Amino acid sequence: MALPMKNSSIQLPRVLLAITLGLIATVCTAIPAIERLATVYSFDDGSRVQVEVIARGLHVPWGMAFTPAGGIIVSERIGRLQLISANGSMRELDSLPQVYARDESGLMGIALHSLSRDQLFIYLCYSERKGIFGTENVLIKAMLGRFGLLDEQELLRWQGDRFHNGCQVAIGPDQLLYVTTGDATEGDNAQDLDSLLGKLLRLQLDGSIPTDNPFSGSPVYSFGHRNPQGLSWQDDQIFLVEHGPSGFDGPRGSDELNRIQAGGNYGWPEDYGRTNGSSNKPGDSITQQRQTPILLWDQSIAPAGLLVYRGDKLPRWRNQLFVAALAGESLVRVALDDRGDPVDQEVLFKGEFGRIRAVAEGPDGYLYFTTSNLDGRGTPRTRGDLLLRVVPAN
Repeated sequence: MALPMKNSSIQLPRVLLAITLGLIATVCTAIPAIERLATVYSFDDGSRVQVEVIARGLHVPWGMAFTPAGGIIVSERIGRLQLISANGSMRELDSLPQVYARDESGLMGIALHSLSRDQLFIYLCYSERKGIFGTENVLIKAMLGRFGLLDEQELLRWQGDRFHNGCQVAIGPDQLLYVTTGDATEGDNAQDLDSLLGKLLRLQLDGSIPTDNPFSGSPVYSFGHRNPQGLSWQDDQIFLVEHGPSGFDGPRGSDELNRIQAGGNYGWPEDYGRTNGSSNKPGDSITQQRQTPILLWDQSIAPAGLLVYRGDKLPRWRNQLFVAALAGESLVRVALDDRGDPVDQEVLFKGEFGRIRAVAEGPDGYLYFTTSNLDGRGTPRTRGDLLLRVVPAN
């Protein structure tokens, strides 16, 4: 399904592991003032918003997660975790020297799970070097302490590459852990159920495999994906965005928004974009019909982060999808009907901030997003990449 795009004009012992998140949110250096930009943006649905700069000086922020005390933890591709307080101050929370950061590899997905206000677990997905030339992706779980990670546990490891790693991490409404994996530029692996490449994985929070996964004894929840980097939910519906071919593996374009079905085959590499039918070759053991995308971008926007907004501060946007677009240098707002089907879309902030990678809803009900202009494919802007917040216009 394709919808017309509209560009809007500008208008250890437990006491030692205790996190004391109030301190985590406040023990930061160089407190800057949050800056509200003067431009008022007016959109087709009648929304009038402004954008606030929460933090500057980030280096390719890939993901973000919010602490119960109001702090924001941002993963940077180079292997750093930055802690940003509610007033915009920032300090380095930890760094992971084992991270291999190059092109589309590095420190990527992040998710938090809170057992109580003073007991918080962090899940991270990142790339490591394997031998001289190889790359592996690693999923870890750790306790989050005042000065960084404690008691790190490796949950899963699989083949990586400089490109197409996926590595988005999210905890679903079912309190299970979901992880996206790219095809690591080897497309055929996306159809191989014995490979973890080109999949959406579903795990218990301790890394074990849920008994109700669609393939017995396997973490695979869906397959046939190329490079999925965005994941969000509306009630029990799972939405996922993934990059289409970029030239070397097919004609450029065909970025997809998919609604995930347990055990679903999403076609890559044989069947993608506007093609239909089975993605199987004669003699293949997989005989499942391909699940077609619910929205397709023929001209690539390079979709990264994904959010179903549920907040109350931007009421016209409630229950709508927001796609962070790298090549599209925008947020794309996708209106959904009662069934969760796309009915309209609009491009927001086109070219205003450059490449946009992550998008999230804060506990304050506002919409946050990050830029990715230092990733080697954008135009670097002053004072590094940004963490931004969308608020109603004054």
